[in-house]
Amino acid sequence: MIKRKKVTLKNIAEQIGVTPATVSKALRDSSDISEEMRSKVKELASELGYRPNRLARTLINRRSYLLGVIIPDLRISFFSETTRGIYEYAREKGFEAILLVNDESLEVERENLQFLSDIHVDGILLDQAPGRDNYDMYQQLVDEGIKIVCYDRKLDEFDFPSVTIDDRAAAFKLTSEMIRLGRRNILFLGPNKEISVAEDRYQGYLNALMTHNIAFNPDLVVHSELYVEDSYKWMKCVIEKGLKPDAVICVGGLVAYGAGNAILESNLRVPDDIMLGEFGDNDIIARLGVPFMTINQNPYKIGQTAVDLLINKIEEKESLKASEHIIIETKLIYREIGKLHIQPQSALENCS
Repeated sequence: MIKRKKVTLKNIAEQIGVTPATVSKALRDSSDISEEMRSKVKELASELGYRPNRLARTLINRRSYLLGVIIPDLRISFFSETTRGIYEYAREKGFEAILLVNDESLEVERENLQFLSDIHVDGILLDQAPGRDNYDMYQQLVDEGIKIVCYDRKLDEFDFPSVTIDDRAAAFKLTSEMIRLGRRNILFLGPNKEISVAEDRYQGYLNALMTHNIAFNPDLVVHSELYVEDSYKWMKCVIEKGLKPDAVICVGGLVAYGAGNAILESNLRVPDDIMLGEFGDNDIIARLGVPFMTINQNPYKIGQTAVDLLINKIEEKESLKASEHIIIETKLIYREIGKLHIQPQSALENCS
C-alpha cells in the first residue's frame, strides 16, 4: 500500500509557476492577488486535495484556534449534552474543540492538561477532578499564556471565569420540596468536600433542614465516590443498619443510579418508601423504571456560555472581568414514571 504524500503550497506553486507565497495569499483571498489567479489556485488546490497546515498556521498567527475540553465522565447525559453545546458553538465561532475525559482522576487529568499544553491550544474549558494535586499544573498553564474557563465546577483558589448553576440554591429547593411532600429523614449521599458543586449542594441541603426546623442527623450524611458501585455499596449499608431514610439527595447521576439499585434490590419502593433526587436530569436514572426528582441544569447552555466566555478571554475583550462568574438558570423537575404525578409549586419551578 503506497502512502500518499500530503499536498503542500510548494506543490501547487510549482504546477502553476508562481511562488508558495502567492499561493498562500490566493487561498486567503488577499487583495493584491488577481481574481483570476485566486480562482486558478483554489481550483487546483481542490483537485489535488490540499488541506492547510494547522501547525504552520499556528506558528504564523500564534493562534491554534483549538480549545481543549476536560470532561469528568461521559456516561451521564449532563456531560454529553454540555459537551455538545461546547463543540457545536466552538465550531460556529471558528474554533475546534478537543475533548478529553479525566474519569474523575487527577492523574488522568494531569496527562490531559499536559497534552493540551503540548499542542498549544488557545484555551481550556476545565471541569476539574476532585482534589488539589493539579493546582500547580493549572498555574503552569496560566504562565504559558493558555486561557482557562471553568464550567460546572468553579475553582475558588483561582480567578478563572466560570459558568455554573447556583448549586446551593438548587439543593435547597430540592430538599425543601421533599420536605413539603412529607419527608423528614433525608439522606445526603455523595462527596461533600473537595468539589465545589458537592460542597454547595451539601450546604444547600443543610440550609433547607435548618429553615424547616428539621434536626440534623450526621448518620444521614454518607460520603460516596462519584461512581455507581460505591454509592450502591453505601446505600446498602444505610438500609442494612436500619437508618430508614425516606428520601435521598444524590450529588450526581451515577450516585443516584447506584443508590436506586440498592433501594430496589432491598425490596423498597421508590418513591413510596424512599424518594430519589439528583442533579443533572440524567438519562441513566430512567433505567431504574421509577419516578425521581431532578434539577435540570440546562447543560447545552452551560456549554455555549462557557465557550463564549473562553473566546472572549482569548481575544482579551475589555468587558470581561478575570473572575467573572455566570449563573445558569435551572429547573426542578419531576420525572414521572408509573403512578407519580405531582405538580411542583410555582415558587419551586425555577432555581437561579
